[in-house]
Amino acid sequence: MASIGQTGRTMKMAFAKYGTNSWGVAASVTKGIYFDSDGGLQLNVAQVTDNAFNQTFMGTADPGLVEAPDLSLTGRYRYDDYAYIWDAIAMGSPAAATIATSTAGQTTSYLHQFDLAGAIDGLGVTMAWDKNQYVEELTSAKIYGFDLTQEDNGAMNITYKALGSMPTNISSVNINSTVAGATYPALSNRVIQQQGVFRMNLNTAGALAGTDVLRAESIKFSFERPQDAPHVYGQSFVDEPADNGHPTFVLEVGYPRMNTPSSNSLYAGLRSMTAFKADWTFTGVMINSTDAYKVLFQFPYLQLLPDGFSAPTEGAQQVKPKAKFRAALAPTSPTGMAFVNPFRLTRTMAQSVTAF
Repeated sequence: MASIGQTGRTMKMAFAKYGTNSWGVAASVTKGIYFDSDGGLQLNVAQVTDNAFNQTFMGTADPGLVEAPDLSLTGRYRYDDYAYIWDAIAMGSPAAATIATSTAGQTTSYLHQFDLAGAIDGLGVTMAWDKNQYVEELTSAKIYGFDLTQEDNGAMNITYKALGSMPTNISSVNINSTVAGATYPALSNRVIQQQGVFRMNLNTAGALAGTDVLRAESIKFSFERPQDAPHVYGQSFVDEPADNGHPTFVLEVGYPRMNTPSSNSLYAGLRSMTAFKADWTFTGVMINSTDAYKVLFQFPYLQLLPDGFSAPTEGAQQVKPKAKFRAALAPTSPTGMAFVNPFRLTRTMAQSVTAF
């Protein structure tokens, strides 16, 4: 009888934040999450050989060090799934969740605010994929950044960057029943492009308002903390990665038309290193009679990168300027933003549990 094989349709993925400073120790996964793939997860063990005399052909190899899996995990961005925990781990400093609105007979809404920490030492997740034949576990992974982009039909995709220890399929902590017993959020309630509003004005100007809305055709935000991955004596997999350089924050904006805000102002801004501030808000359906689901990115200090403005022209087509901004530490908090770090993420959700 021919084997029918396996497909991703029946596979599941779940995760858990591992205990603080517990790199290399698996946590039992409890929360389901949706990604398009396993990011190319693979056990890669180096083979140690040599070129010694008396080998007509290469002889027996010994197992060497395990390469650290460096994964890009992509999925739809959702208003109310467990990805907010990944946001918080990458950023490093979540405030305690607070009640936004509590009304009898209605769903309570909660406010989650995530700020950047100087380092994310000791923070990470255990991931497990039930691949039917076995459960593949990545015992420890550092979430060191993410990209938020728009994709087909206006869907907003999130790609998390994860640097891990060592995958295994013989874990005694995470087995098929563990992954099956995790709590999985609804597939719906996705963040969509048409729900978004982008506003920008000068860093020194007043608080952002309706008159500061910019008509953007495409927006991408990339955040990354460069990591090292040292191999240390006594173990085959890497020790806990740590920040290895300054984090980078890049906001790319594509404009549908060439006009004064999208060309003259940006050209002048590049020439004089003008500082801007911006926010990027997505508003979903109502949680209760007062609050809607919301995702809010705020940037108190943006400057154009050296190649940060272009207005490519070709034939008789529309000229669509492009801008690339670097989010930086603000000298002082601007009007309407009571913080100075490169960005802040605030989410209004029905999730009541603080990320960690």
